[in-house]
Amino acid sequence: MTAREARSYVAVVLGALLALSVAAAGCGCGRRGGKAGGAGQLRQTRLRFASDEKKATCYVVAEVENTGRLAVRKARVTATLKSKGGTPRGSNNAFLKDLKPGERRTLYMTVATHGPFSRVELSFHDPE
Repeated sequence: MTAREARSYVAVVLGALLALSVAAAGCGCGRRGGKAGGAGQLRQTRLRFASDEKKATCYVVAEVENTGRLAVRKARVTATLKSKGGTPRGSNNAFLKDLKPGERRTLYMTVATHGPFSRVELSFHDPE
């Protein structure tokens, strides 16, 4: 192989690598493309809880629905135990991933109680 042929070969290989890298960057390979919705699209459809006073624990089962038109890629759901006066008595988080529009998902959480409580409230947050 002559020097001229070697340079030509190297130029073709580099050009092909450049073309492949541009194509891969443009197609979104290796990452999720498209728009995603936020936690504001989520709503609670069901909520049940049971308290175990001996273990100072509350078991929470909740169903969450994506009411929006876009998929929610990630969201944090917080269950907060509240006293009759509204004082927080414990909380815990669960995380949702890839919730499609109209999809419902069941969450199970265990929350340590810090005093008597009368209700459980869910809140939805975008990941930080």
